[in-house]
Amino acid sequence: KKILAGVNAVYNVLKLTLGPEGKNAILPRSWNRGPRITNDGYTISENILLKDEHERLAAEAFKEGSKKTNQLAGDGTTGTAVVSGYLINKIFNILSREDIPTVDYGENKSKAVRALRREILEIKDKVIEKIKEKAKRVESLEELEKIAIVAVGKEDEKLAKITAKMVWDIARDEQGNFVDNHIDMTEGIKGELETEITKGMRFPAKVANRAFVTNPDRFEMVCEEVSIFITNYKLINVYEVIGILNNLKQSKIALFSPEFSFGVMNSLMASAQKGVFAYPIKCPALTTDELEDLAVYSGATVIDKNKGMRLANVSTEFLGFADKIIVKDTEDREDAVLLGGRGEKVRHGVETLIASRADVLKEQLKLAKNELLKIKLEKRIANLSSAVGVIKVGASTENELLYLKLKIEDAVYSCKAALQEGYVKGGGLCLKEIAEELEENILTETLKEPYNQIQKNAGGKLEIGEDVIDAAKVVRLIIEHGISIAAVMATTDILIPDERDKSVADSYKPIANALNKYTYFWARREGLIKESEDLAYNEMEQKWDEAMALDRD
Repeated sequence: KKILAGVNAVYNVLKLTLGPEGKNAILPRSWNRGPRITNDGYTISENILLKDEHERLAAEAFKEGSKKTNQLAGDGTTGTAVVSGYLINKIFNILSREDIPTVDYGENKSKAVRALRREILEIKDKVIEKIKEKAKRVESLEELEKIAIVAVGKEDEKLAKITAKMVWDIARDEQGNFVDNHIDMTEGIKGELETEITKGMRFPAKVANRAFVTNPDRFEMVCEEVSIFITNYKLINVYEVIGILNNLKQSKIALFSPEFSFGVMNSLMASAQKGVFAYPIKCPALTTDELEDLAVYSGATVIDKNKGMRLANVSTEFLGFADKIIVKDTEDREDAVLLGGRGEKVRHGVETLIASRADVLKEQLKLAKNELLKIKLEKRIANLSSAVGVIKVGASTENELLYLKLKIEDAVYSCKAALQEGYVKGGGLCLKEIAEELEENILTETLKEPYNQIQKNAGGKLEIGEDVIDAAKVVRLIIEHGISIAAVMATTDILIPDERDKSVADSYKPIANALNKYTYFWARREGLIKESEDLAYNEMEQKWDEAMALDRD
């Protein structure tokens, strides 16, 4: 009962937002800002926080399927919740009341729950194959516009068409194949919607610590008009990093390094309180040559340990600059994009630094004999000249701006997904057709539920024509993750919440405790305080790791 209550607290809200007539929700915002209005499934689900510890645990487990769909496709959060929520309710409602692991079908018919789970997963695989069979390749801009209109709603058709055109121009190569170029959204002039395509550089990187994420709704750290410091040294010594910041005297600086220690993290957080904003960007996957590419793009110089360069000797002449850096912080990918690097403005002869660097790499590509090296060089050349789309959104109020940004974001991700895996009939019709094509089974009604719920939200009078289409990738992930979560929860009977986690403040006490101890240790070592209490460094490190683990949880 507790599991079902936790699931339904999320499911019963999200299902009301599905489809073109889906309802909006008013959500609170922190820092004394006014409430926001949205029907974005991911944003709403993240704001459903339950007081009951057992129900909260079940709700968070249930959300996992929607989160995964959102991470991989950027859309389909609500659809995933509807599929998994309906199936969980169906399974739990036919569970045997006796204390045995069976599902009761009536008339003395029953099946072991784990056997039912295997059956569900087998049918899921058949459904996914059917979705792939029905998928059609996007061949025209008009088809992509239909995808965008479904994502944002017919009342915002102009917005949908502008977004689709941007994706069509930027996310395809000359042969029409998908290219995952970045599309950014910024605030524009009131009442206006503008687009432009600029150049940017993409590279694998991640936020060194979640505390530095500036846009949690989109899993991003964004820094604008920022100086850039690049090194292949691991930044693990607090005093070295403090020395770097003191030497460079920058109010905003992005630090690129393979690794940052917990002490350095703490120091950077403390610096932010003093008005020095240092953004730690972790890039262990980049070789020194790739760091050189990044340095050329931003107009920086790599502080290279292989050349004997010293961190203590850095000065402003080693710094680069960028108009904007966006670093994605998701579990499944390391992805960053740099816009407006200084290398675009600096010339090497008649060419810019970036064009000159690209020419050098192209010459290396001609001479390369190893296939793996060729692929790597081709990728580096492409990354140096990636196209980046910018959509400028204008609105009368902040609420409208946030609302439109989320709509555009859904449309962008849906269009990209369609270019990757094609499109199928929308409005739940694809899954409804598959349900009717397969023999009746435990998933038959579940597959029809997205269509049925869209109709319920529209008062049962919604006509879904041929122009309503969905990205096949989104529909596939809805089934993949929605049914996966439901199948796991069908075999779940035990809830073990963390009784210690009474409130947000309580959960941060261990972190505050660790920070206090670290500060004490640092001050004692500096001779600022003298006390008899002895605190070993390894003990401090252990306490910090424990605190960080709690923070991640």
